[in-house]
Amino acid sequence: MTSILAIETSTEACSVALHCMSGTVSRYAEEPRSHTQLLMPMIESVLSEAGIKPTELDAIGVAIGPGSFTGLRIGFAATQGLAFGLDIPVIPVSSLQIMVATYRRKIVQSQSSIHPLEPIRIMPILDARMGEFNCGCYSIDDQGMIASEFNDRLLTTTDAKHWVKELSPNVIIGDGEALVSPDSGWQGMLTSIYPDAKDLLGMAIARYDIGQTVPISRVDLVYLRGADAWQKRKRIRDA
Repeated sequence: MTSILAIETSTEACSVALHCMSGTVSRYAEEPRSHTQLLMPMIESVLSEAGIKPTELDAIGVAIGPGSFTGLRIGFAATQGLAFGLDIPVIPVSSLQIMVATYRRKIVQSQSSIHPLEPIRIMPILDARMGEFNCGCYSIDDQGMIASEFNDRLLTTTDAKHWVKELSPNVIIGDGEALVSPDSGWQGMLTSIYPDAKDLLGMAIARYDIGQTVPISRVDLVYLRGADAWQKRKRIRDA
């Protein structure tokens, strides 16, 4: 039985999930600026509960962004340490796609027992601050399959609003409150949600089964905004 660990730290939520012979074990917490303190104990906790050793892991699924610079680096550093130390591959996944999968599990599938699934278009949005938003566009078909319609992108407030108008999504998810203002007409479309490692795990298992793994040395985080902007923001906060 394959054992896969999933690590998701791209937003204010921190989560891990583990799939192994004994089943699935997960941890999730929404505690902003606490990822450093939370992540490793979470990993140790799921391994202990499942009764397996790190050396028994076959791969690691990891959220690669976009999202919080600091959060992504914390999760990626843990993934690097484990992947290099254990000599196992990783499965990198977009944070925005994970968010869509979390929405599918929590909202769409919970309603499927009442209403048949219908194809929908979803826009996941993360506030990138500095008047910009990380945006994606995904579809969920009547079988519950997720597909990316456009590349994830960083947009100014104006461009993000134009994109919403152009694509006419059925729902907007994430932390786009600053974009979905009272006068936008979209407030009823917004569902606040964070990506969860449980849903990253599902995608990681599927991709592992068809050989879509890579060495950690070939994985880069997807910030969409350059590291120089992150340093500028850090200097502003520290001033």
